Amino acid sequence: MTVPFSLDSDSDATVWLAMPLLGDGRGASRERKKWARRTSELLWSLVDDEPVDKKQVKMLAFELDSVAEQLPRTVPVHQVFLYVPDPRREFLTFLVHAGPSEGDVDATLDELVQKDAPGAVQDPEVIDFDTERLGRGKRSIRYFVASEAGAMCCSVNYAWRLEPLGIDVIVRTVGEDIGWITSNIDEFDEFVRSLFVNLDT
Repeated sequence: MTVPFSLDSDSDATVWLAMPLLGDGRGASRERKKWARRTSELLWSLVDDEPVDKKQVKMLAFELDSVAEQLPRTVPVHQVFLYVPDPRREFLTFLVHAGPSEGDVDATLDELVQKDAPGAVQDPEVIDFDTERLGRGKRSIRYFVASEAGAMCCSVNYAWRLEPLGIDVIVRTVGEDIGWITSNIDEFDEFVRSLFVNLDT
């Protein structure tokens, strides 16, 4: 399915960054590296309490470039937003995926936020999460052990049914720093409430 829209946000673009999905075409690697370098330089220039360290700039640029190269290959995504409130710590990726609406709304949204997905160490915390801009939705906070790393992880999952467009949309992040993720849930909620559909893409 070709999804004829994108999600935009009016949140702070220096904290919530849109990551380009450039694929493997000619010049894609060069464009990714250029984006990563410029983004790292910008983020570090916003840190007031210490001078910019070129090694730190290069490290963040490398991490941004690695994620930008890896994600489209390993995970089917429509868009990616990065949460980078401080370049001195690991950033989070928020993956956006859209597909055709199917089945009962509540049952589908429960499935999309992984309410009953196997592997959780406890029942996920699932709440209704309607937004003014995206409509009816749900959010879950889920704890599980990642099979690849053998580490406890936390995922925060949002899903909506966009009835006028006939699609369901997921926004998801996952990480191992459970304390940091759970302490920033309010920030995540505020961001996803800022998301809106851009039909001009």
